[in-house]
Amino acid sequence: MALPKILFYTHGLVDGGAERLWACLASAFKQRGYNVIFAQDFEAKENRANLDASVPLTTLGADHVSAVRRLAQLLRDEKPDVALSAVGGSNLKLLAAIALARAKTRPILSYHGEREYTSGWLSYGAYLGLPLWSRWAPRTIAVSEGLRQLLKTRWGANEKRTVAILNPVFFPEHADVPSVDALRKRENIVLSVGRFVPEKDYQTLVRAFARVNRPDARLVILGKGPQFELIRQETQRLGIEDHVSMPGYSDEPWAAYRDAKCFVSSSSSEPFGNVIVEAMAHGLPVVATACSGPKEILRQGEFGRLVPIGDDVQLAAAIEATLDDPGDPEARRRRAHDFSFNVRVPAYEAVIREVLAEASGPVSATPVAARRTP
Repeated sequence: MALPKILFYTHGLVDGGAERLWACLASAFKQRGYNVIFAQDFEAKENRANLDASVPLTTLGADHVSAVRRLAQLLRDEKPDVALSAVGGSNLKLLAAIALARAKTRPILSYHGEREYTSGWLSYGAYLGLPLWSRWAPRTIAVSEGLRQLLKTRWGANEKRTVAILNPVFFPEHADVPSVDALRKRENIVLSVGRFVPEKDYQTLVRAFARVNRPDARLVILGKGPQFELIRQETQRLGIEDHVSMPGYSDEPWAAYRDAKCFVSSSSSEPFGNVIVEAMAHGLPVVATACSGPKEILRQGEFGRLVPIGDDVQLAAAIEATLDDPGDPEARRRRAHDFSFNVRVPAYEAVIREVLAEASGPVSATPVAARRTP
């Protein structure tokens, strides 16, 4: 039996975790033998290298109306069995294109953030209309159980059709994992990776770092975004600019993980946290705020230190404690493997099989992917 044809769609392969996931996930399905095509609204280079070169890529145009029309034409021409959309307004545009094309393509929506709705009117509509969209689409995927609960309780998502699939995360399969002694001997480099946006709360991070009583410690933040200059000014105000490096976005941050002694996520809202898994895959200890995603990844603190959101005093104390005792790198590497593509992609395959089976006849009332994953 031939494998289904799959369309992946998002706004653009920019420097975000969801966009990186979509490029890597499309590539993983291609490598598994699926017929995969990819569509985006506009060109972006940050995550382009993560999309397999053999996957056909169509750029629709940044104008929303034109993009929907071109996406509808792509659906008519290519006739994918299933289409998966990611990031805010892309979900609405996929549904509109399927209606316009009168296509038999089965849509699977995905939500990757607790605050995506703040990014524009189309994204707001993608959340506000969830009671309708999640009934129209055969499945809506949330990237953590915490986000699934939020979509259901706050936004009215259909409970039976909304499932949680913890992100598959790409990291080098043979990433260097230091020994306990080697990690202890590293320089006191504190690493964070992510976009300079309000929900990453880098203001709390730099304020916490200013409290860290380690004269030789350095903070490295990889990323770019609208708050870059604000954070730079905050490091100057705190008098720590000589100890903070912000070199920009890196599509392959592996060298930074190899140099760091600990990883910090200071987010005020984090439904998952791909970079936390990347850090653990390199054996790094993690300090994170107690958002839903980090709590699930770190298993309520079993695999890292959790601190209250927005508390720079406790964040600083946790960083100091972690630099003093970075713990066992191998245990964290084993936990990171739980989020590898080999482990997580089958959950996406299961959803696709269920959706196509439902289109051709009755199936079990409880979707396989709705069962909670550890």
